[in-house]
Amino acid sequence: MSKIGIIIKREFLTRVKKRSFLIMTFLGPLLFLGFIAATFYISQAESKVYKVLLTDREAMFGKVLFKDEFKDSKFVKFYHQESPMTDDQFKASEYDIKIDLERDLTITSAVNLYYKTYPSFKIQDHIESQLTKNFQKLNLLKHDVTLELYDLLKTKISLHPIDIDKTGTTVVPTEVGYSVGLMLSVIIFMFIMMYGQQIMRGVMEEKSSRIVEVIVSSVKPFSLMMGKIIGVALVGLTQFIMWILLSSFLFFIAGMFLPDVFSDPSALMEQQMTPEMQNAITSELGANPNDMAKDIYSFIHQVNFPFIIGMFIFYFLGGYFLFGSLYAAIGAAVDSETDSQQFMIPIMLPLTLGYIIAIAGIENPESNVMYWGSIIPLTSPIVMMVKVGSMGMGFQPIDWSLIITSMVLLIGAFILSVWVASKIYRAGILFHGKKVGYKDLWKWLRHG
Repeated sequence: MSKIGIIIKREFLTRVKKRSFLIMTFLGPLLFLGFIAATFYISQAESKVYKVLLTDREAMFGKVLFKDEFKDSKFVKFYHQESPMTDDQFKASEYDIKIDLERDLTITSAVNLYYKTYPSFKIQDHIESQLTKNFQKLNLLKHDVTLELYDLLKTKISLHPIDIDKTGTTVVPTEVGYSVGLMLSVIIFMFIMMYGQQIMRGVMEEKSSRIVEVIVSSVKPFSLMMGKIIGVALVGLTQFIMWILLSSFLFFIAGMFLPDVFSDPSALMEQQMTPEMQNAITSELGANPNDMAKDIYSFIHQVNFPFIIGMFIFYFLGGYFLFGSLYAAIGAAVDSETDSQQFMIPIMLPLTLGYIIAIAGIENPESNVMYWGSIIPLTSPIVMMVKVGSMGMGFQPIDWSLIITSMVLLIGAFILSVWVASKIYRAGILFHGKKVGYKDLWKWLRHG
């Protein structure tokens, strides 16, 4: 085995045998799924059902309109009475919220909401929407406009995008593709940050302990640097592959207990939605939610997974090798992590900028910023994933000219970064006792 191969093996085995690696590899998927479940639960959960009393002294809304039109929700229940209620009576009552509907509502378009326990924004939004809808209906009735005509007037026209070259195929919002791409961008961003800093710390530890002085007596500094970069990359890939396999296994187990839901997403709609809820969504979106779920389920089978996976692996490794070599150079140049902060800024800025561009690209994917962000090597591993997500899902044609240009520039930047990093690494790894500045790095580049 070559010397660089021995270094790769050492770096890989040293890290995968650590207890922290094993714990995070097996607990990672559970923690991730638990985080998603907890977030969903917290977003849905409310501590109580708010009882909302509407006092209508002027009988503006009327009992019939109130009974038929004010809709309760899971966390809000409406009550109605014509006689007003004093503050003391309200405090002693079972109601949580009191709203007095006065005649000047037609002028001010605002009401006071009295509460015992402050309601969340979701509760306030539901109350506000119900008051708004019924106040609109009240004004229409005053002008002899029937509620049937009101329902016709509020009919919403929904757009159904169809690619002229793919007529008849299932279409879902393009934001789905961009969101998937953004998720892949986040993975690459986190991987570069996490494992790049592992390389830097590993080099600093060996440098401070003087072990590296023994190693470089038998191994060239370049081989040592590349062995570390590739070894840590294999550790990261191993962990991600394990996460994918374990997550797939967990979904498989869940599918055994919930076979109907996991085999057909529309089953979840049927279980969770009443016919009234389905009709309401149909009237708002212009499409039946069950049909939408089946369309999305069918659309998944049209996704170009080989393309997305291939592009992800390339930019995953390309971005890591580009920045990993720079992290190795920083680790060789400094004696402590505190000293490394001044050199971290030039690495952090393009990564953060790429992430910002990727988020903004969801709203405007064809902008010039997205184009240049996709081909500039320092941002392309992050930004390009957003475009790849859209291309792989069929929302945009695969732009091979853009992809090839981006790939070639990324490979060229990687070669350049390795050349720069190797010069700094060769000189800095044996340099001790003095705080290094940019002037020292420039000297090592010129004479290293």
